[in-house]
Amino acid sequence: MRVRPSIGIGIGLAVGYMVVFGVMFKLMGVGYDDIAVSAGNALKAIIIPESVAIAMIAVVVTFFGWWKPVLRDRRRAGGWLIAVPIVAAVLLLAGVDYGNLGKIDSALLLSLGVGTLLVGISEELMFRGLVVVSFRSSMREVHVWVWSSVAFGLLHSMNALLGHGVAATVQQVLVTMLIGSMLYVVRRTTGWLLIPMAIHALWDFSVLTQGDKLTVATIIQWLIIGLTVLALTVGRHHLFGTADDPVDETIS
Repeated sequence: MRVRPSIGIGIGLAVGYMVVFGVMFKLMGVGYDDIAVSAGNALKAIIIPESVAIAMIAVVVTFFGWWKPVLRDRRRAGGWLIAVPIVAAVLLLAGVDYGNLGKIDSALLLSLGVGTLLVGISEELMFRGLVVVSFRSSMREVHVWVWSSVAFGLLHSMNALLGHGVAATVQQVLVTMLIGSMLYVVRRTTGWLLIPMAIHALWDFSVLTQGDKLTVATIIQWLIIGLTVLALTVGRHHLFGTADDPVDETIS
């Protein structure tokens, strides 16, 4: 490692990501609730900002020399917890409104597919990657989970300034903290950041392409959150270790 991880670096990177993305989004002139209206809006509001963000993150990770700890955990959380990413993926696939996909313009559908994939890559590199590695420098693993998920949720607070309602944004922040917890569990159980990237992208794609199945999507969302809560409580010793058997993920 060229740069030693620290909590300060993690906080600084998260805040910097939020500011850069927020400014770029604002400059594109697309309201938050209009992202999925047209292919042009998706290009300006998602694809361009996220492509720039990924490029910047790649430069930072390369300069820091952090690719290995960002992309992989040294030890996976074993046992039944591997069911979390499997069940989450199956539920999300079941929740896609396939009937509505055929009604969406092909250019818009492609833009949303590319855009949500980029979101999954970008936000996972930052929050389950750089932030987790930074926080592991001096936090217990349980605190890494809590604060990386809080940081991920707070990222979405800027949506209130980008055209989303304040009440809706507050709800989104809270739900996103829970989603971040699920994605953290997916990283710990698979040992790879690529899996959280894929599940994150699928989650966003299913939300942005919803038609009449909004109620179904909401039920599936809460089923996944319930599964996450179960994993974090019943499986906490596998995820976070104990005083006698710690999760040795601190970066030296």
